[in-house]
Amino acid sequence: MDIPFKTRHFYPDELRLLKTLKTQREKESGGKIKFYHFVIAGLLGAGLTYITILIPDSFWTFLFGTLAVFSFAFIVFMPYEIYKLRKKQKDFLRRLSATIEKGTVGTCVINAKRIAVAKEYEDEGDLFIIEYDTDKVLYLWDYDYNLRKKFPCLDFEIYDDNFFKLFGRQVYPLSDRIKPLTIDKKAKWNYMSKVGVAGHLQTENVSFDKLIEDYNNCA
Repeated sequence: MDIPFKTRHFYPDELRLLKTLKTQREKESGGKIKFYHFVIAGLLGAGLTYITILIPDSFWTFLFGTLAVFSFAFIVFMPYEIYKLRKKQKDFLRRLSATIEKGTVGTCVINAKRIAVAKEYEDEGDLFIIEYDTDKVLYLWDYDYNLRKKFPCLDFEIYDDNFFKLFGRQVYPLSDRIKPLTIDKKAKWNYMSKVGVAGHLQTENVSFDKLIEDYNNCA
């Protein structure tokens, strides 16, 4: 992406959402697995093992034996999984706290002329093609469907990758939502199969009108 990023201070709503996210994640940091879960798993495993030994060989022997193995596997492997989860959570909270304390974020401002959208055909996500200057377009993929509420709009900011991974949002709208031009979703799929897939946040020097025509001609 050849559009420059600039650093600015958080908007009040961004800071509020970040602090809310931090509070939520702190509540989750303790984990949902408690000591008594291991006690239950141990008792269950012991009971199932005892039943397996008593009954003659049959389907039920296999079933109870398998459940006993799963119960003991929970005791053996779950502590490490909890450790990894808590370590990941601790790292996330550390980065989130540092971001809040820093108080700034890198964004690039887009003042678009026109926007076209091609809805997903299978599960590839929606593709937005944004004309941000004469014969210059920006490709923006909405993989997680988090742009649909206030996007597309002509004026918006794109967050840098670090903030996007932390915050889970790619775009900050600066103007009202508009009705975009539409590209047939099957045409998009055919175009990508023939020409290739445009990268997320990739820019290209090409006529917007010609590009949309090329997509739709693949219907």
